[in-house]
Amino acid sequence: MKKLLVFLYCCGAMNSIACAADASVLKNFLASQSVSGVFSQQTVDKQGKATEEPSQGDFKFQKPGKFNWVYQTPYEQVMVCDGKELFVWDKDLNQVTVRNAKGAIPQSPASILFGQDSLDRDWDITQLPDKDGLTLFKLVPKKKDASVKEVIFGFKGENPELLQVNGLMGEKTTLQFKDVKTNERIAPSVFSFVPPKGADVLKVK
Repeated sequence: MKKLLVFLYCCGAMNSIACAADASVLKNFLASQSVSGVFSQQTVDKQGKATEEPSQGDFKFQKPGKFNWVYQTPYEQVMVCDGKELFVWDKDLNQVTVRNAKGAIPQSPASILFGQDSLDRDWDITQLPDKDGLTLFKLVPKKKDASVKEVIFGFKGENPELLQVNGLMGEKTTLQFKDVKTNERIAPSVFSFVPPKGADVLKVK
């Protein structure tokens, strides 16, 4: 569950956008119909101490609402959404959790990423000064009851390299991206999930 929640709040800020900031780089990327790449992830508390082991994996998404997000290390977890249902498979437990996709990622960065939300309606966007060669954008949720303080998105050239989610309690989750490719054909089977033989399947309403 923790990996799922981190994922939902770390994959965001990737859909259509209209904002006051000079965000042409962000706009162009968010107009992509498909994106794939690899990532590394680290979460720390407000003192900067790691709260879990660093993780790595790969991702693919295709509008509207389809994605395949795989944590490969330190343990394997697969998240697949076909646009209607979200499947989460924990390999070690051989357990599959099935959720309604619309209900699983409401008004989160993930819902923006997968074309289910309006960025300029739900987020305030500011372009920050460049840092470490990255063009930075800060997204702050407009809703007062949001469970995330802000999202920082960093680009090098036309592709994203950094996504940082700052939580309300000072915790910070950082994803770094590599080998990002846009608008390439992705086989439909990537977004289809069949529970492995013998897996426990739990449907969550």
